[in-house]
Amino acid sequence: MGTVPFLLNQLRPLEKRHAALTKAAASIALSQGQPQTVVDVLHGRAFRFYAEGLRQYLAIRSGSTERADHFLSKLRAFVAKSNGDELIKAPGVRARLYRAARGYLHDQSRPPQNPPAKDALEALPWRALPSAHLSASPLNALRFELNPEDSELLELHHARELSVQELSFVYDQTPDEIERRLDTAMTQAQVILDEHGVRDAERFGRVIIEAFALEPAPRSHDSEREGIEPLPNGAIVGGRYAIEARVGLGAFGDVYRAKDTEVPGHVVALKLLHQAAHSKTAKQAALRELRLIASVFHPSIVQFKDHGWFDERLWFVMPWYDGETLESRLQREPLSRAEALKIFQPLARALAAMHAAGVRHQDVKPENIFLARIPGFGEDDVTPVLLDLGVAATEAEMVVAGTPTYFAPEVAAQFASVDRKPPVTHKADVFALALALRNALEPETQEDVAAGAVDTFIEQRSKETPSAPKRRPLRYLKPCFDKWLSWDAELRPSADELVAELSVLSLPEERKARIKTILRWTIPMALALLGAAGAAVTVFYQQAETQREVAQQAQLAATGLMRDLADTREIAEQLELRYEQSRLTRTELAQRLARTDGKVASLRAELREEERKLMRTRDRLAQNREEKAAVEQQLSETERELSATERTLEEANLRLVGAKQKLVSAEEYGRRLERKIEREGERVMYLQGELAAMQARLDAEASKTEQLQNAVARAVSARSKAELELEFAQQELEALKNRSVVPRQTEPESESASDEPAPDS
Repeated sequence: MGTVPFLLNQLRPLEKRHAALTKAAASIALSQGQPQTVVDVLHGRAFRFYAEGLRQYLAIRSGSTERADHFLSKLRAFVAKSNGDELIKAPGVRARLYRAARGYLHDQSRPPQNPPAKDALEALPWRALPSAHLSASPLNALRFELNPEDSELLELHHARELSVQELSFVYDQTPDEIERRLDTAMTQAQVILDEHGVRDAERFGRVIIEAFALEPAPRSHDSEREGIEPLPNGAIVGGRYAIEARVGLGAFGDVYRAKDTEVPGHVVALKLLHQAAHSKTAKQAALRELRLIASVFHPSIVQFKDHGWFDERLWFVMPWYDGETLESRLQREPLSRAEALKIFQPLARALAAMHAAGVRHQDVKPENIFLARIPGFGEDDVTPVLLDLGVAATEAEMVVAGTPTYFAPEVAAQFASVDRKPPVTHKADVFALALALRNALEPETQEDVAAGAVDTFIEQRSKETPSAPKRRPLRYLKPCFDKWLSWDAELRPSADELVAELSVLSLPEERKARIKTILRWTIPMALALLGAAGAAVTVFYQQAETQREVAQQAQLAATGLMRDLADTREIAEQLELRYEQSRLTRTELAQRLARTDGKVASLRAELREEERKLMRTRDRLAQNREEKAAVEQQLSETERELSATERTLEEANLRLVGAKQKLVSAEEYGRRLERKIEREGERVMYLQGELAAMQARLDAEASKTEQLQNAVARAVSARSKAELELEFAQQELEALKNRSVVPRQTEPESESASDEPAPDS
C-alpha cells in the first residue's frame, strides 16, 4: 500500500475512535524522509499506542496484574511476528489486538476460566480519580455488580474505545447483535447508576471510562523498543566517547554517561536516538534542527557540544549535570510559590530565546525539566534546564509515545476528529509550561490518560483546557492560569510576556512587604501625631486648670489681704480706743501707728502684685480658650470631611452594585451569544466537513484528470512520433524506388560500371 493514497483516504473527517493513531501514523510516514508507509508506522508502533489499555483490560478480566503482564508479552510476540499489511486490515489493528487478547483469556485448549472473584477485583490498583466528582460507590457498583459479559462489553466499547464494527470482529457476531447487547448492558449500567444517584446521561461514557481505569503501570521503555539493544559499557561513540553506563530510558532515545577520552576527567551525557535516518533528507532534517537549537544560548537550555551518526542513528553530547528532574522532585511534595518562581521564570526566558531563534520545544513537561545543582551556586539553589529539545520527536511521535497530556488544544486538534484545526505556534510551548507550573503547584490535579483511552483524551483536550489551581492559597492565580491555559492561543502571552507575568507568584509576599513597610513608617508617625495632639489637648487643659487654680488662689489671697486690711483698721480703731482709754502718750501712739501703716503698705503691695498675676492668668486663659476654639473647629471640619467620605463611599457602593447588575446582564447576554455562536460554529464545522469531503473528491478527480491528461499527452506524442517515423519511412522508400530505376536506364553501360562498388541499400 502506498503512502499518498492511504493519506487521502485517512485525512478526511474521521470517526472519533480512529483519528489520533491514523493521523499520527500518516504524519510520521510523511515526515521521516525514509522508505516507509503508514502500514510500516502502524505495524511498528500500534502496540505501544494500545499497550496500556490492553494491560488494564487483561488485568481486570483475569483479576491479576501478573497474568496481564504474561498475556501482554504474548501479544507483543504476536505483533512482532505478524505481517504489517495483514495486521492493519479492516477492521484495524486495535480490533485484531483485542481479539487476540480475548483469545488468550478464553483459550479453548484450557479448562473454562471462571470470572475473577470479587476480592481479586477489589485488590486491583484502581485509579484514584480527583476530577471525577463521584464517590467510589457508583464506580465500584459498575465494577463488581454488573454481569461479567455486560461489564466486558461496556469496558471494550467505552474504556478501550472499540467501535461496533471492531466489537463485531472481536466477538465474531454481527453488528446488529453487538448493538442489541450494548443497549442491554447500558440499560443495566444506567439502573445501577440511578440507584446511586447518578443520572447524568451525557457523562455516561466518561463514567464508564473511570469505572474501568487502573493506575498506569510504570513506563518500561525497554519492553517497548523492538530490536534495539543498549550500547555495552566501554563502547566508543564518535571515536572519542567511552560509554560508562546507561542512565536514562526514553521513548525516542537513551541517555548514557560517557567519558571524554580526549579530555581526562571530563564526563558528558550522550544521547543516542532509536530511530535510524536512512536517507540523506532525514539526516539533513535532524541536523538542521540540531544546528538551530545549538545556535540558542541560555543557561536553562541544554547545550549540545558534539554530534554524529552511529549505525545511522543520531547521537549528540551534552554537559553532565548532577541533580534530579522536576518529576522526581514533585514526588516528595509540591513546589512552593517561591520555588516555582525561581524555576519557571528562567524556563520561560529559555523558551523565549528558543522562539526568537525559530525553534519550538514541542515536549515541555516535568520529566524534561532538570533541576541541576551546579558547584559554587549554593547547596539549596538549583538551575532549571530544559531537556529533549524536539530533535527526537514530532508531535505525531509523541502521540504514540504516550505524552499527549501536555498537548495544547491546537496540537491535540491536529489528531482529533474536529473540523477546525488552528495553526500550531510557539504558544503551544507556553501552554505546556503553564500546565507544568500548575501541576508543580498542585500535583494532585495532574491529568493522565484514564484507562489508556488516548483518543478520548485527545478529543477532550482539543475542546477543553485544564482548570486553574483549586487550593485556597492559589485561588488568586485563577485569572492568570485561565489566560495562560486559554483554548485560544491568541489570548495566551508569549514566552517573553510570561516571564513578567510569572511575578504574580510572589504577589502575596510583595503585598505583605509593602504593608509592613507602610506600617513601619505610618504607625510611628500616626502615633506621634496622635501623641502630639493628645499632649496638646492635655497641656491645654492642664494649663487651663493651672491658670484657674492660680486665679482662685489670687482671689483667695486678695480676699485674705482685704480681710487683713480690715483687721488692721479694726486694730487701729482699738488702739485709738485704748489710747483714749489708757491715755497713752503721743509718742507711743505714733510708734504703733507707724508700724501699722508699714504693715498696711506691705499688704497693699502684695495685693497689687497678686492683681498683676491675676491679669496675666486671665490673658493666658483667654489665649487658651482661643486655641481650644481652633482645635474644636478643626475637629468639626474633620468630622464633616469624614461624613462626606462616607457619603462618597455609599455612592460608590451603589454604583458598584449597578455595575455588577449590568455585568450579570452582559454575561447572560454573552452566554446567549456564545450559545448562538456555538450553534453557528457547529453548522460551519458541518459545512466545513462537507466542503473538506467535496475538496477531497475534487482533488481525487483532479488527480485522475491529470493522469488522463498525461496519458493523452503521451498518446499524442507517441502518435506524432509514429507519424514522423512513417513519413521518414515513406521518404526512404521513395528514395529506394528512385535508386532502383536508374540502373535500368543505363543498362548498355553495365559492363563498364560493373567494376564500381554496389550502392549501400
